[in-house]
This record gives sequence, structure tokens and C-alpha cells, in this order.
Amino acid sequence: MPTYVCSIPPNTLTDEQKTQIAVAIGTRHSEATGAHPFFVQVEIDENPGRTRYLGGSPANAHIWIRGDIRSGRPDEARQQLMLSIMRDVASITGLKERDIWIYLCNLAPIDMVEYGHVLPPPGEEGLWFENLPNELKTYLMGLGVQRQNFSL
Repeated sequence: MPTYVCSIPPNTLTDEQKTQIAVAIGTRHSEATGAHPFFVQVEIDENPGRTRYLGGSPANAHIWIRGDIRSGRPDEARQQLMLSIMRDVASITGLKERDIWIYLCNLAPIDMVEYGHVLPPPGEEGLWFENLPNELKTYLMGLGVQRQNFSL
């Protein structure tokens, strides 16, 4: 479901900080949308061959976060989600909030396939989950209980 790619300068964060960022993003996405954290994918990208530029000058102190999420969420919820993630990442990394940039890209649910199934519109996750094969439900529930109680 939602996928967040965090582009981070190489060798600047510990594994613990990366885990904290992944947990924070999953938690904040869940709070803002009602989707369960086990749906949230987070990728930490520290590609050493990538150089970002702003105005033609290297800008390697920033963290860029791109979130591909299902469309249909209210503007206020998306804005609060971005601000919450920004604050959490600033707290975890010690960077200034101004150096954490977040972009949310809204995709129509019918344009996304995961686990062999087209994704549901926001609010219909429970029905979608109930119609999955039992083996897949067991797998997904195992992801959900690693960090918090699972419920749909």
C-alpha cells in the first residue's frame, strides 16, 4: 500500500535511526489515514552515487521523503501527515525541519497491485483484507504484530 522512499546522505544515520524513521512513518501514516502500519513500506535509500542539487549546487545535507499513497485522503490529513513525519525525522536525526522535504504522490487505488490483488479505496481495507487468501492474511498479520497489536 503506501510506500515511502527516504533519500538520505550515505553513512549519516545508524541502523537504529533508520528503524526509528521506518516506525515513525508507519505510525504517522496509520494515525492520519486509519490504514494499519503493516501496510506501510519504507525504503531507506543511501545510494552513494546519487548527488542532489539545489540551484545547481550540491545539496547533500537534506533528507527527501517521497510517499506514494492511495488518493482519496482529505487535504488536512495529508498535510498533518507530512508535518508529523517531518517533525519525527528531525527529532530522530537531529536535522533541522527545513532540511527534511516530503512529497506525497496520490495514486488511484485501481492503479496499484500488491500481493496479487488490486488495492481498495481508502476505508475499504477491512473488506479487502477479509477477501485475501488465508495464507496471505496470516503473513500480513504477522507483520502487524511485530511492533503493535493488530486489529482490523
